[in-house]
Amino acid sequence: MSVLVGFALLLVAVFGVSYAVGRQVGPVAPGLRPAGGGGGTSPGTGGHDMGGMR
Repeated sequence: MSVLVGFALLLVAVFGVSYAVGRQVGPVAPGLRPAGGGGGTSPGTGGHDMGGMR
């Protein structure tokens, strides 16, 4: 039982440090937009019609 509690505490510590470092570093891609935001074509398609592909 104590091994399980120790492992859980280790996970909490690792995720806490990871979160703190991520907050300090900032966004990885500042221009990145959410998947549902904005209209137009999907990234990577170039606006080309794929015909009958499903």
